[in-house]
Amino acid sequence: MTAYEVLLSESQERMMVVLRPDAVAAARAIFDRYELATAEIGRIVDDPAITCTAGGEVVCRVPGRALADDAPRYAISGSPRSSEAADLAPLAAEPASASVLLELLAAPNIRDRKPVWRRYDHMNGTNTLVGPGAGDAALLRVKGTSAALALALDGPGPARLGALDPYLAGASAVLEGALNVACTGATPIGVTDCLNFGSPETDLGAWQLERAIDGIADACRALDVPVVSGNVSLYNETPDGPILPTPVVGTVGLLEDRRRAVRMAWAADEDIWLLGAAADDAELLAGSELAWRRGLRGGRPALDIVAASRVAWIVPRLARHGLVRGAHDCSTGGLGVALARMAIASGVGAQVTVPTARPSAALFGERAGRAIVTTDPERRNELVAALDAAGVAAERLGTAGGKTLTILVNSDQLAVDLPGLREAWRTAL
Repeated sequence: MTAYEVLLSESQERMMVVLRPDAVAAARAIFDRYELATAEIGRIVDDPAITCTAGGEVVCRVPGRALADDAPRYAISGSPRSSEAADLAPLAAEPASASVLLELLAAPNIRDRKPVWRRYDHMNGTNTLVGPGAGDAALLRVKGTSAALALALDGPGPARLGALDPYLAGASAVLEGALNVACTGATPIGVTDCLNFGSPETDLGAWQLERAIDGIADACRALDVPVVSGNVSLYNETPDGPILPTPVVGTVGLLEDRRRAVRMAWAADEDIWLLGAAADDAELLAGSELAWRRGLRGGRPALDIVAASRVAWIVPRLARHGLVRGAHDCSTGGLGVALARMAIASGVGAQVTVPTARPSAALFGERAGRAIVTTDPERRNELVAALDAAGVAAERLGTAGGKTLTILVNSDQLAVDLPGLREAWRTAL
């Protein structure tokens, strides 16, 4: 290869590492252990220019700022398309029936992913503590320490929300990822993003991309976590038009003491709480799995980013003090599906009460920043005091126990036994 080709070629199999001189030998030993091909290619010097040589000859010399702060930028600008109207009020007021819960559990976007993850080795050496299907995020121990890393990959309701509001899609992807790692007991410390969109050269495409980035940025500011890397996949179009705007966010969290890890399950007699506002407005259904399955693909979703970030912030702190025993975020399928997933994971039912004038919205509406947590009833007052001090809205839903998930909605009762929940969720892909 020529020097030009080496400098400009792209590959997914290479990575550049910057090491302190005293760490080179230790790093090289690790590379050799795993049979990784490595080469020292340069040094950091006190010079504003980057100089590249080949065969002893200078083949490139360019100011460092030209590749960073002063790099050419695309000047894109676009205009929004008004959201499609949809009357979600009738659906919101429908009774929350067991048949709808089972339908959602069996939906392709919600059902068990075991047929996929069982086909690859999800064990990272001997470090995987929580693997696929067993938690909201993977949990990997850090050898030689008491710590663990939590890892999650999330997109909001796959692209449904992006079709209605790309800003909220970006923000929701960040908040859902943060809450997923928080539900293991870990504190979110950084994210990476992948922006999957159509052409940014159209007015609509440019606006969608820009707004999704704004949403990611605002959510990261609220959480105080950095975006450490990312990539884009643009121009995803067919003759029928572009794909739906789909921001995807990977999140890493740090659990300093893995003995404090939180399970995605509850035990008999534990209190069940909903963290985050217990809303039942019809717009909870905008972009939801239930609404789209009913052909209602419009609406105006809403999200309080600051309030949602507080939930992701408080869960690890509650776990650190032993106030949270189990946790699971409310995402696709809403509160009803989240309760069912907890029952399936633990093999224990629950008795829950949800007073509302809009049953379907309350149980199957979707909005980032809500989670189910469980606690020892004897520590209920401590939990309430901690939540009040953090400004986090919360509501006690009921108690875990038995072999049936029973949800009382006003005078109506939704009840499904554990085998029925498992059968629906494990519907083959």
